[in-house]
Amino acid sequence: MNQRVWYFLVVLSIIIISFSSCNNNWKTYVVKAGDHSTNDLGSPLLNVDKIGFSFKVNSSWYYPQPESPGWNKIRGISHGQHQENSSSRLGYQCLDDTLLVVGAYCYVDGVSPQENPAQKGIIDTIQPGKVYHCTISRENGKYIIQFEKKRWEGPAGKNLDWGYLLNPYVGGEFTFDHNWVVEIKDVKR
Repeated sequence: MNQRVWYFLVVLSIIIISFSSCNNNWKTYVVKAGDHSTNDLGSPLLNVDKIGFSFKVNSSWYYPQPESPGWNKIRGISHGQHQENSSSRLGYQCLDDTLLVVGAYCYVDGVSPQENPAQKGIIDTIQPGKVYHCTISRENGKYIIQFEKKRWEGPAGKNLDWGYLLNPYVGGEFTFDHNWVVEIKDVKR
């Protein structure tokens, strides 16, 4: 009898885990304190000019404003091997330790958004406890980011039929003194 109960519990656990993983497509990324990334490689993309995703914001997104502030990448798309050629991403910053702003930036033919201000911009504010939705597309030589009901457009570089997803990444010259937890749910392509 004990063996049958044990077998039943194991089978039941496998069924529950399988069912819950089929319905829960959220992936949690944890960028550890002092690191820039999780070291998860972005998924390769072929013939993809549009991605869609949702993300959840939590209190780990707050941090003291560094001397050289930059954008923290939430999700993005790169066309080609090097994201400096043609890529766009949704990022965020924490201003004055209390205000979270979401924005967009792109690299165009080797030119960074720091070199050309037209390649970056603030879109809106965000806050913990909410789920946000975004699409990033490439159309007619432009990157278009649709964040909730707001739209941002920026130039795009050379168009290639392949590339990869860009995963969460902390700043340029700075890192956090705590873990940054990012939950993302990609929309099926």
